[in-house]
Amino acid sequence: MPGTSVRTDESQQIAEYWNDIAHDFDAIYTGDKNPIARSLDRWLRRDIYQRFEWVMREAGPPDLRGMKICDIGCGSGRFVASLAKRGAEVTGVDFAPEMLKLGAQLCEKESVADRCKFVLSDVLDWKTDEQFDLVIAIGFWDYVADPLPRLQVIRKLTKTTFLSAWPRAATLRASIRKVRLKAEGCPVYFFTLPQVEDYLQRAGFSVERREILGQLHCVRSRSV
Repeated sequence: MPGTSVRTDESQQIAEYWNDIAHDFDAIYTGDKNPIARSLDRWLRRDIYQRFEWVMREAGPPDLRGMKICDIGCGSGRFVASLAKRGAEVTGVDFAPEMLKLGAQLCEKESVADRCKFVLSDVLDWKTDEQFDLVIAIGFWDYVADPLPRLQVIRKLTKTTFLSAWPRAATLRASIRKVRLKAEGCPVYFFTLPQVEDYLQRAGFSVERREILGQLHCVRSRSV
């Protein structure tokens, strides 16, 4: 099928891009950069830190023992490790092997590896019967041309709550980012809030609340 071929080619392209920059991206969280680069991250990438704080707040009480959580597009495992430190059992799914390697190392370092599992897969291809109390997909939709098929899979994984962050369309930074990532060989996509809500509702979610954090639409929704 032509559509499958296009999806496979683009998914591979994105996976290779993120695999190559895994360590550089994780340095945004670790601060393992020179002082100027760290200052630029805090200024230009402030919403990366804001979305992390938003998820930690929306995830629930400090004690998450008894909860099963899934992070779709988990990257280097920053959300996975932090949620596991609060007692949750957390599964991270990503298709960049180097990102998962960093995630596993982080969980070992934070002494939460016994509560964490990593899966190397595109969520569309992940074969599982598991369901989760909370599913998150942060920094994920930027690289998805058609969100609906993946949202439908995520809906099947979600018992109750889904937290997602979507890059806002029609901002100056969106235009700059699109040019930059295209030059680096990685496609990127942006969304209006009505588009986001429509996708979520068509997939079987009810939007509970939404807020804008920098360049992002951050949306809390519930399975229906």
